[in-house]
Amino acid sequence: MIRDGRDVTKDVGAGEMAIQDARWRAESARLRRMRARDLDARRPLGLVRKSDLRICMISEHASPLACIGGVDSGGQNIYVDQVARNLVRQGHRVDVYTRRDRSDLPAVVEVTPGLRVIHVSAGPEAFVAKEALLAHMPAFAKSCEHWLRTGPRYDVIHANFFMSGWVGLRLKQVFGLPLVTTFHALGLVRREHQGSADGFPAARVGIEKVLVERSDRVIAECPQDWSDLVRLYGADPARLAMVPCGFDASEFTPGSRQAARRRLGIPADEFMVLQVGRMVPRKGVETVVRAMACPPCEGMRLRIVGGEGEVADRQLTPEIGRLMDVAASCGVADRVVFEGRKPRSELRHWYAAADVFVTTPWYEPFGITPLEAMACARPVVGSAVGGVQFSVEDGVTGLLVPPKDPSALADALAALRADPTGARVMGEAGLARARERFTWDGVARGLAAAFDDARLAHAAQSGTSPSPAPALHVSGLDEPSSAAARPGRPAIFLDKDGTLVEDVPYNVDPALLRFTPGAIDGLRLWQAAGYRLVVVTNQPGLGHGLFDRDALARLHAGLSERLAREGVFLDGFYACPHVETAGCDCRKPRPGLLLEAARALGIDLDNSWMVGDILNDVEAGHRAGCRSVLLDVGNETEWVAGPLRVPDRRCPNLLAAAHATLEAGGTAPLAPASASANTAASAAVSSEALA
Repeated sequence: MIRDGRDVTKDVGAGEMAIQDARWRAESARLRRMRARDLDARRPLGLVRKSDLRICMISEHASPLACIGGVDSGGQNIYVDQVARNLVRQGHRVDVYTRRDRSDLPAVVEVTPGLRVIHVSAGPEAFVAKEALLAHMPAFAKSCEHWLRTGPRYDVIHANFFMSGWVGLRLKQVFGLPLVTTFHALGLVRREHQGSADGFPAARVGIEKVLVERSDRVIAECPQDWSDLVRLYGADPARLAMVPCGFDASEFTPGSRQAARRRLGIPADEFMVLQVGRMVPRKGVETVVRAMACPPCEGMRLRIVGGEGEVADRQLTPEIGRLMDVAASCGVADRVVFEGRKPRSELRHWYAAADVFVTTPWYEPFGITPLEAMACARPVVGSAVGGVQFSVEDGVTGLLVPPKDPSALADALAALRADPTGARVMGEAGLARARERFTWDGVARGLAAAFDDARLAHAAQSGTSPSPAPALHVSGLDEPSSAAARPGRPAIFLDKDGTLVEDVPYNVDPALLRFTPGAIDGLRLWQAAGYRLVVVTNQPGLGHGLFDRDALARLHAGLSERLAREGVFLDGFYACPHVETAGCDCRKPRPGLLLEAARALGIDLDNSWMVGDILNDVEAGHRAGCRSVLLDVGNETEWVAGPLRVPDRRCPNLLAAAHATLEAGGTAPLAPASASANTAASAAVSSEALA
């Protein structure tokens, strides 16, 4: 038996694996019951569960209206389409926001009553690879804001993929809505398997970490996904919900193999191995091609459905060209047939025609095609990774093999060819498993429950009028945090006046706030890299009686709202209210504000930075154990020297400071792999002006 590419037959028997699966399901159910009881106890008076949710679904690159089988059109498109349709059938209303990638697309498509697809303008009205889309997300978010301001209020946001999550987080903060995130794939898992071949910006990981922390619910699609979220991202299991992918029971049903072959022109006596899906290297199609050259597969024919065109074309789909060359070099070009992309309405005939379905990705967050094959009563041979090892029950509905192992795959295929009765029994078991556990109707019901949980949790935590502002803490006036958080993420501590906003003495009017040059772009860089953003500011106007705490709170709320509109979210706002001669521990250059924030928010001071426009800020950072950046903009006039007043970096603005700190590193546990790569990628996000 194979699990994640490792043979665990000697460690755990099939019965024990079933017991572990049952235990995991029981624990998931227990957590759901506990959450429900807790939410019911804490929900605001009058707030009840809803059976008619209005859902804002975001899927920036995967439109439910797209043709399936291309490089960027696959499982997520099907997921969004089927989830939305089934939610509507169950009485909910859904708007799907997706990027306009053709100029002739209408602004709104009413798919069915209660389901709309809204095409959002962001970047060129043409195909853009999803690896290059992050730069266009600020424009996407701004367009979504317009729609949300002019339409009915949603009950919940469902973000699909990390870039949609970035947009969803901004909408959550601006409109006070609960956010549920389905990642579909995780950057750290992808990096583990693809290494330098991963074409996504390094900023992805930082965004994902923020989403795991700030989403009201995160959807895990299989036990491996759940484990990865906890292991790699520190997810709180109490905020996870396990909801798998599914198949359309009206679209995929068992059919006659011979009838399907007559329809498709496939010889009746051929042992046909079928592979369906996107043509990208990580899907592991090369493993199947090479397996055809192994002696156990002699006489088999592999038919591959997928690609950019209805007819296989090496120019249109470079991966097909590469696989054709592999087949030729292995001497099996005559037994590997590239069928091109097929309409969804025809796929059931291809599944029915097959003797066995094969899927051998390097890794797979879930995988819908194995479910479709099972629904057509065909045995599945899959690589023992991610969701495949969850949907395919090894030795019952199919066989699991290590990824990237043509020899093991060939042996499994040969075993099924040698035992047609056993293969038929596996197909029938797969059909029963698919119908019991993986219908889209059941998936939609699971998601609706998670949406409602998120709505109630959000209301219980923040009341009915959530604010994008973090808590304001005025030292000496507000109670300090009662319990210290465990140190985790590093922070950027920011002076306010002269650093984050232009210096207007003793200002508490939000209308007078003006961000300093490069401030928004710099903050986005830090946020994407996984830093907390905390304002630490001396406010002697309080001590002098020039304004009160309520006035400062209004300024703080206005600043937070302005930043949220730019996709930037503060983690804390700490102020010293004392006059210059008070001798307190919280007034910079003393480190009290930074230390209190670190204690309350669980900040890793060793990897944090203090950024300010005078040397008192530099000294405060060093006293707290951070490195410091001086914004050399002319606001420091005294230049009192001292060993703690020498800045680690001097920069002309916050954007330059962000580049300098990221290039210096120091956030290895949480930041993306390459600081310079992260800087470049995040700068692309920042290049989309939001003025």
